Amino acid sequence: MKRTVIKLLLLLFIFTAGLNFSYSQENEGETKRDVNSLVTKYLVAANDALDEGEIQNAYNKVNNALALCKEPGKALNVITISRLVYNQKLEQLLNKYDEKEFIEVQLNLKKYPFIADTKIETLIEQLGKKGEKKEKSAVNYLFVSIIILTFIILLIVLAAIFIIYKGFKLSSRQQREYINAVKMLAANQTQTNRLMIGGITELYGGNPSLRIAGTSAWDATKALPDVEFSEEDTQELQQLAIKCEEIGSKIDEISQRKNNSKNVSEFVYKLSIQMGLPKGMAMLNFCASMIYDAGFLGMDPELLVSENLTKDQKEALKNHVMLADKYLEFVPKKYWSVFYDAATKHHENMDGSGYPKGLKGQKIPQIARLIRVAETYVSLSSKRNYRQAIDKETAISMMKEKSGIYDEEVVAALDFIL
Repeated sequence: MKRTVIKLLLLLFIFTAGLNFSYSQENEGETKRDVNSLVTKYLVAANDALDEGEIQNAYNKVNNALALCKEPGKALNVITISRLVYNQKLEQLLNKYDEKEFIEVQLNLKKYPFIADTKIETLIEQLGKKGEKKEKSAVNYLFVSIIILTFIILLIVLAAIFIIYKGFKLSSRQQREYINAVKMLAANQTQTNRLMIGGITELYGGNPSLRIAGTSAWDATKALPDVEFSEEDTQELQQLAIKCEEIGSKIDEISQRKNNSKNVSEFVYKLSIQMGLPKGMAMLNFCASMIYDAGFLGMDPELLVSENLTKDQKEALKNHVMLADKYLEFVPKKYWSVFYDAATKHHENMDGSGYPKGLKGQKIPQIARLIRVAETYVSLSSKRNYRQAIDKETAISMMKEKSGIYDEEVVAALDFIL
């Protein structure tokens, strides 16, 4: 029924437009008739679109008509159709809310206030509440999203802290285990040190191949006539060796000669047995050889590691043999002379060209002659910054060529051992 009335109004609008044309001037009437005709066309199209359920199309057509009509508020047909279309549009938005389209409708209603009626105002109010609810929901959603995101970040941070804590705890446990392992190793090393002398004597002392005849010049009584090397002496030497090894390690550290004291002392022990000395004397020589360079502890460390020494520096380095006394205070008095000879006379040469006193031949103590050979061999056969290690045959050959420096018997014993 309403659609029929609208169509009658459209016909009336067309008729009225025709009458207006007949009373106007020809040019002005023609223009007005064209505009009214176009408005009518839009209104008819809008009505047809409503019949087909195309509300958005009808809404667009009505707005086109409103834009063309000079006084749409005075045209009953325009108002009627516009209200009908706007009602349908607002109901559509009520069912499927779109904020952008709702704002557009509100702006058009402000532009054409004559369209609004009670029903349209009611729909506008309902849509406004719905928009507020959606806006509130959006705010709530954003707030909830922020809370959830914050919670997730918090979980990630807590997880990271937990992982770091577990890693730190694991690291601490591993560190404790490492420290315990080091302590156990140190304890085992101490035990090894305590057994080292006995082990060496068992290994070499019972081997007849390390004996040569005719070694009267190496009689033990010439070195320590008052020591019998009893079982008690042997135990005392085992404890002494532990202290000597500690000092020897310090000497090697400041002189940057890895295991030098250990290597020299082992060769001295082997040479002592090879030269026919008893186990007790060989053990004593072993201990003294570990700290033969005790005088280094009283020198400038930079002088000890320098590769290019001046003449004055070389002379200063020789003073280490005169600085050993204070580092031998722990040595029992009955063994002291051997340790003193080892520390102060290991640079004496058989031809008297050595230092500090220029001793010759048999006047050089046994321990000093043993260390002179052992130290030279260890030095030649070890790699240095300025050269590669020398093979044992070449090292022995070089030492034999310098018979005025080394005791030939000791060099021959070393060659036999190697």
